[in-house]
Amino acid sequence: MNPTSNITVASPNIKYTEDYIFSEYDYEETLVTKCERELVAKPYRTSLSIRTGRKVGKLGVMLVGWGGNNGSTFTAAVLANRHQLSWNTKNGHMNANWYGSITQASTVRLGLDENGGDVFVAMSKLLPMVHTDDLVIDGWDISPMNLAEAMGRAKVIDFDLQHKLRKEMQTMKPRPAIYDPDFIAANQADRALNLIRGTRYEQYLQIRADIKDFRDKNKLDKVIVLWTANTERFCEVAVGVHDTGDNLEKALRQNNSEISPSTIFALA
Repeated sequence: MNPTSNITVASPNIKYTEDYIFSEYDYEETLVTKCERELVAKPYRTSLSIRTGRKVGKLGVMLVGWGGNNGSTFTAAVLANRHQLSWNTKNGHMNANWYGSITQASTVRLGLDENGGDVFVAMSKLLPMVHTDDLVIDGWDISPMNLAEAMGRAKVIDFDLQHKLRKEMQTMKPRPAIYDPDFIAANQADRALNLIRGTRYEQYLQIRADIKDFRDKNKLDKVIVLWTANTERFCEVAVGVHDTGDNLEKALRQNNSEISPSTIFALA
């Protein structure tokens, strides 16, 4: 895929170098205050300096809860589009596409042409952007089920497409994940067989090691970690535990029971 933007902005507020696009942008807003019986609106401006990289690197995505409905469906969608697959459904023949993706299927009004007509461009061409077909995917799950089995269990992907993806997705197996029954629904207990053991700090170190292993093995420039696992109950937010970064790290090392799995992943 060619992710390079072919749009150039001719403005004194934009500067291009070989590696970056530098832009100066004034964000305008209005502060509204109540003064006795009237509202006072006061416009204000915030100046922003934005730097955007021009070289699109190799991007990895790690999903927490990779073997769930969201993770398996996302993976199947990326692979179906990457391989330009087609399949039969009860409503007829279907070709893989990115309809519904805001970056891959939507357009943005750029401005007017010389005749006053609107000019629209694909959102993916506004700036240098990774194409979704090029994502490298990995992740964690408390179930050891491979992604082909997880896709079948989710019952989201059409059966004919499942058949075409099965061989590749059978090779995809989630890394062990963190399981804390105090934070998620009890109905997950039966599938919690693929776990990172140890204290919360030891689990944190393992997650960091997993991210590094994924990055190094695939020679990635960046890694994004997304939460697609079950929702958790709220933590009992406490002063001295969650209020500062230093306290949070200290509580993690002390194996504080109100440090949730999602917090451990975020810290890692």
